[in-house]
Amino acid sequence: MTEYELWRYLETYAQMSNTWWYSVAVLPATIISGSAYFLMWLALRRTRQLPKMFLWLCVSSLPVMLVLPSFYVSVDLTGALAYIEFAPPASAQQISRAAAIQVGVYLSQVATLGIIGASLAFVVLIAAILVGGYAPPQVIQTVQSMTQSLSKAMTRAFGPPRVNRVISKHGSLTVTRGAAQQNAKFGVTPGAIIGKTNATIVITDPVVSRRHARLDVQNDTVFLIDLGSTNGTFIKRDNREIEVNGSPVELRYGDRIYLGAPSEVESVELVYEPPPAGGQP
Repeated sequence: MTEYELWRYLETYAQMSNTWWYSVAVLPATIISGSAYFLMWLALRRTRQLPKMFLWLCVSSLPVMLVLPSFYVSVDLTGALAYIEFAPPASAQQISRAAAIQVGVYLSQVATLGIIGASLAFVVLIAAILVGGYAPPQVIQTVQSMTQSLSKAMTRAFGPPRVNRVISKHGSLTVTRGAAQQNAKFGVTPGAIIGKTNATIVITDPVVSRRHARLDVQNDTVFLIDLGSTNGTFIKRDNREIEVNGSPVELRYGDRIYLGAPSEVESVELVYEPPPAGGQP
């Protein structure tokens, strides 16, 4: 009994659902899921945040893992059925109806997983395009606008986040790029924590960790320390990019601080400014 004959028999008598998947969709889905993984890998090559790379690559591998069993079934039906201990007989007359239905259930379940994987592949493709900056500027701006609209809706529903507006002799941080606290100004105080929750300077953008970074003051000099954040802390000064690791980095007025890599559109940008003249905002 050839595989072609077995396929025809199962389509007729095995009560299979999603038979279209094996005949027309599984090969394109395999190509799309593999391309999505490869594109995400390309998008992450420039990032230095290993946890982020690991997370995105794990997510990107899910479509491949869900689609590949279907592809294996489509190219080697006999080998795939061997996993459920079904060996094709010499003729269709030797296949019992119960065995055919059991095989149909197995193949339908594999097809369903493949369809889920194909759907996830499209999500990964869109994410890879945004993460890698491959999308046109208009698309990126649209996504940022949608994020800001969502943030405003959350603010209206749950109230504005707690904002530190203390005027400090050590200067202030102004949010110049971010979805949540755009244009917010925060006074710099010794030991201030920048983070999403339980922080002195609360910034609720997704890229920000719960406890992202800390401001220390020593002899009227302000230092910035990363607290093991997921997406990292960076400083841009005189066209140079400085990554803030475990060691304190001295801040200078005009420094641009980035929560998340500066090249990523979702990162938050803050500018370190001197205190206002006369102590007034």
